[in-house]
Amino acid sequence: MFKMFCIYPFVAFVLVWLASDVEIGASVYSFDDNFITIEFPKESFRSEENPDPWYSFYWNAESAKDGLKAINDAVVE
Repeated sequence: MFKMFCIYPFVAFVLVWLASDVEIGASVYSFDDNFITIEFPKESFRSEENPDPWYSFYWNAESAKDGLKAINDAVVE
């Protein structure tokens, strides 16, 4: 049971991660410049007929900053 719920999902996660284009932008000086982009599968695995990724994810820290500000305002009041 340990393999089925711990080892196999971890191996699947690592394989999907290795087959994806992952870009992380991090800035020490500005919180708004931090981002994560994930596209699956890698560009080298895509066909010439359909160069678009099957799954694309983009997260920007600026969107989280607005949510954190709303939570902070609710807690302070």
